[in-house]
Amino acid sequence: MTGSHDQTAHAYPPTAFRETRQDVLIDFIRRTVFGHLITAGPQGPVAIGAPFVLREGPEGVTLEAHLARANPQLQNASAPALVLFQGPDAYVRPGWYPSKARDGKAVPTWDYISVQARGRLEVLEDPAWLRGHLDAISAQQEAAFADPWSPADPPPGFVDALSRGIVGVRLVATSLEGVWKLSQNHPTENRLGVIQGLGALEDDGARAIARAIAARETM
Repeated sequence: MTGSHDQTAHAYPPTAFRETRQDVLIDFIRRTVFGHLITAGPQGPVAIGAPFVLREGPEGVTLEAHLARANPQLQNASAPALVLFQGPDAYVRPGWYPSKARDGKAVPTWDYISVQARGRLEVLEDPAWLRGHLDAISAQQEAAFADPWSPADPPPGFVDALSRGIVGVRLVATSLEGVWKLSQNHPTENRLGVIQGLGALEDDGARAIARAIAARETM
């Protein structure tokens, strides 16, 4: 259960689960790349997934992306917005807690990692800005390959024609909030039990959470 059992009074997210180190949050966003842009307008909340480029400058942390012109979120420009970057997550069984064998006082929960960036959405129509953004996001994602693709590779005019169907968006982050819920509210023996239980599963997310818990045991 992820409700009041995991919370401390008057704090949400619970203090034990909060990640406030700016460098950790920025690194997580850069490694995750894909986030969900969430806005609310007259028709209610809308969410869309998109890859983002994170920049640091005089304004602070800025997130850049591009959306299809038909996206209804563009009608909510300048409204408050949130981008959610979701990391690994995993179900945690009570049976992995040694304490359960002694007193039976255990319930299921879910461990996860996430970062939320809040700010106001700005729509950018400038073709030069958009081309710079496409160059940046392509370079970001192609850097690991021996033969990186770039928007200059297709025939002249091809990318420009496709670009007419998209617009740029930018969010200057007014806050970054990280949650690393990694069984911190349990004693060491239970956390070690969770590491062992998750690590034995044939599931990438479960093993990633196990590694994240283990890394914090050595901090």
